[in-house]
Amino acid sequence: MPQAVKQVRTAGRRGRPSREEEREITLAILDAALRLFLNDGYGATSMKRIGEEAGVAPNTLYARFPDKATLFRAIVEWKAALWKVTNPPRYARPGSPMMEVIEVALTAVFDAMEREDISAIGRLLAQETERFPELAQIYHENATRVGQDGLVESIRQSSDCTLTEEEMYDLAKTMLECASGHMNLRMFNGGSGQETHRRAAKRIATLLSRGSVRR
Repeated sequence: MPQAVKQVRTAGRRGRPSREEEREITLAILDAALRLFLNDGYGATSMKRIGEEAGVAPNTLYARFPDKATLFRAIVEWKAALWKVTNPPRYARPGSPMMEVIEVALTAVFDAMEREDISAIGRLLAQETERFPELAQIYHENATRVGQDGLVESIRQSSDCTLTEEEMYDLAKTMLECASGHMNLRMFNGGSGQETHRRAAKRIATLLSRGSVRR
């Protein structure tokens, strides 16, 4: 149990927790909730169980997160912020053609999707979205948007792009959909990691770059 969580139990005798202690308590709750969601499933995990796992009182938990959906949103925002720092957009050389820009960006997406923390949340969504469709919406509004923003920044670097801002976001969305399809096929068909990713990135980039460049 984080030290801040232990300390908050005696906070009434010495005043409110410090800002750092508040942050540690919140992270303890997020970490406990994510661990339980992944191990037991979103539907099977109760707020009571999350509070027990995090070592916090019910009023401490509900003051921060009134329900599981709010808590899941906070988890995705937390992880998306970490992913943005640990997996920054990977750019091709300045002025590279669109095909090369897409290929480099897709390779980075494949690498990110292989991270256990990202793939674990993907498995959770696959298992629970039918019963809890709000989870997919929350994920799209946060993590997917971070991915799209990074890809659009990559697309802007190309020397021959003729797309509008809206079209660039459409292309980024399609790139993410292609990446998800590739990862799903790879899971079923196997294949060596990096080499498989490189071939797929080149193939997808060749197709998607058509119609996206000036002739």
